[in-house]
Amino acid sequence: MKNSVNGRFWINKSEHNFLGEGRIELLMHIDKDGSITKAAKSMKMSYRAAWDAVDAMNNLSEFPLVTSAKGGKGGGGTHLTEYAKELINTYKILQEEHQRFLDNLSKRVSEKNGHIHLLGSLDIRISARNQLRTKVIKIQKGALESTLFLELNNKDVITAIITNDSLTTLEITIGTELYALFKANALTLSDDSSSAKNDTNRFTGKIVRIERNDLNAEIIIELKGGNTVCSVLSIELLDKLNLKNSMQLTAFCKPQNIILGRW
Repeated sequence: MKNSVNGRFWINKSEHNFLGEGRIELLMHIDKDGSITKAAKSMKMSYRAAWDAVDAMNNLSEFPLVTSAKGGKGGGGTHLTEYAKELINTYKILQEEHQRFLDNLSKRVSEKNGHIHLLGSLDIRISARNQLRTKVIKIQKGALESTLFLELNNKDVITAIITNDSLTTLEITIGTELYALFKANALTLSDDSSSAKNDTNRFTGKIVRIERNDLNAEIIIELKGGNTVCSVLSIELLDKLNLKNSMQLTAFCKPQNIILGRW
């Protein structure tokens, strides 16, 4: 029996999956069809799953990969940026080199001379819906905890509070790039940006999608720099706030609810 070595190929941002074969295929379908709906149908995936993948890629990327446009002279739909097209070409080149490596490794696997144990890296998946790239611009160190001031790609600043032990362990200094992670239910929504306390983070933007079931709804908010954040709330509160697509509103998150990760 002939042995062979197989493996998946991903481009990661730290422990976060960024670009893999499935996501590249989704981007290619979006480029071809000019529509998330058509691309999702071609991929045999749900519309929501397609948008979740797009949001994850946009949030982890240095520059937006997918943009949406309303109808008009230039036409509406969803389109890839030039940066996304460059990434697709780069991925294809890396994938070819990866496959060449696996083919050469397969030739070295001998059924007669023992076994090769291939240890894959741990695939850690994080349940937090919101994962934003940030940069540390200021640190206020206290007796036990430190407050970190984090700049988003749109130059807005949010804060997170971690222990001094974590600050040391992660080797965080001014200029360190971090992921700010927080769950969707950690965001509270309001159409009044002045309703939160001064020590609460504000994420101001417009609603781009609302996904609802019988009990809850997910509100996807696009921020000024192109990042998106997700909040979950009850259908009762959704109706009370009368939230609709394209509406401007503010989401609030306590600094204590933000978990920091470094790559």
